[in-house]
This record gives sequence, C-alpha cells and structure tokens, in this order.
Amino acid sequence: MLLRCGADASTKSTDNSGTDGGTIGAPDGGLITLAVGSGAFLADKTYANPFASGPGSSCIAYKSATAGPCHSNTYERKDVSDGLIGLPTRLELLVVDGACAPVANAMVEIWYASPAGTYSAAKTPASAGVNTYADLNVGFCTGNATEALASNWLRGYQTTDATGRVTFDGIYPGWYASRTTHIHFKISNGTTQYQTSQLFVDDALSAKIYGTHGAYASRGQKDTTNVGDKVISESHLTLSDVVLSYEVQSDGAMLMWKTITVT
Repeated sequence: MLLRCGADASTKSTDNSGTDGGTIGAPDGGLITLAVGSGAFLADKTYANPFASGPGSSCIAYKSATAGPCHSNTYERKDVSDGLIGLPTRLELLVVDGACAPVANAMVEIWYASPAGTYSAAKTPASAGVNTYADLNVGFCTGNATEALASNWLRGYQTTDATGRVTFDGIYPGWYASRTTHIHFKISNGTTQYQTSQLFVDDALSAKIYGTHGAYASRGQKDTTNVGDKVISESHLTLSDVVLSYEVQSDGAMLMWKTITVT
C-alpha cells in the first residue's frame, strides 16, 4: 500500500530500530508511523516503479543551479547513508534527453546535508579516482563538527541503466540556515558534463518530518521556504519542475523521484 502525502541528529549508527519516527497522516484519516534507520533499512526492499508510465511526451531541459561550496569526494554506491540515522528515503532519478529517450551509462552524483544540517567532509578519495575534496569549504559545510569531518555520508554516485534510471538509498535531507531542503546533483558521461543543479522537497512534507521525526525534531523547522530560497530564485527555477514527487510507503519509509532531462 502507498500512502501519498501532499539535539544533534547526526549520530552515526547502524541500528535501524526505534520508536521516535513520529507519525504522518494517511489518506484514510489514520496515521502511519515513519521509519527510523539508515539506508540499510531499504536494503532488498522493492517499491512500485515511479516511472512505470515513462517520462511523458514533453521533456524540457532541467535548468542549471550552483554546485555550491560543499562538493567533495564521492563514492560509487547505492546506499549513501554510511550508517547515518534518519528517515529512510529511496531516491529514484530518471535521466532522459530532449526527445524523452533514456540516457544510459550516465554518472549521476548526489550530495546533501545531514539531519543536523551539516555535510560530511569525505576526505578519503574514491577508489574510482574521483577526488574533489578541494571543492569543499570545510568550515562552512561541516561546521567543523568532529563526526562530519570524519564521515563520508550522504554522498555517492550511480550509473544509469539502459532505461536511464538510478536508485539511491539514504535518509531524508536536513536543512541549514538560509537554504530550503535540497539535494545537489551532477550528471555526466566521461568528459561530457550534462547538468549540475539541485532537487527540492515539498515545504509541507518537510514541516511534518522536521516537526515529528526524532532524528530531525530537535533541530526544529527550517528558516527558508522554497519560495524564499535564493538558489531557486537566482537560477530562475520553476518550482513545479524541481520539487520531487514522493510517497510514504507502508513500512514508513519515503520514496522520492524525479525525471531529469539533459541536453
């Protein structure tokens, strides 16, 4: 069944149990308890394919936005959580071209902030040789927090399959001052750089998560809405084009998805 919904929380743990997930309203008027765990909560789970009906017939190029100061080393992996606890969230992305045809073998990289509002330092170079630690503004992005400086969480990349699809398992993103909830991404293929931009989350959903889920609630509500976010306005992004679709699963995990058109 799919349910559609319109303190430092950065402690790293592999314990996927807990009772502090909070609840979210279900369409039938009841409540569903949100899951607590890392990306490992999602291992071996299968949810409905959000792209079963395809990307549609009108594929408009996704607008670029700044990579920001928090890009760093990245790692080829499906589970980007590195054991960090939050609301287990599966992110599905479909990469297509202007003719709505799938773009296979493209590298899709993501990075985003923890429930505590910090990025990992990710100092360790990737085995694949992707080494961009020099891009990172360490003090601003990690807050010089001991754990963030020593961690690699919430960064990773996957290669699109023949259908143009990639899947990441992680946790719901946190927020930090002057920015709304967002996920950075880059899409490339060898020396071809297709796109650098950002994905965003429905304001009402974030308010529910930040207000009820134990991994986020101690930090409180974000100070910037999607409409007030400077990156969205300065990049002339259209909210309907950049906000992720989502469904809360019957096990309390989150499924989020977006089709991204590159040129």
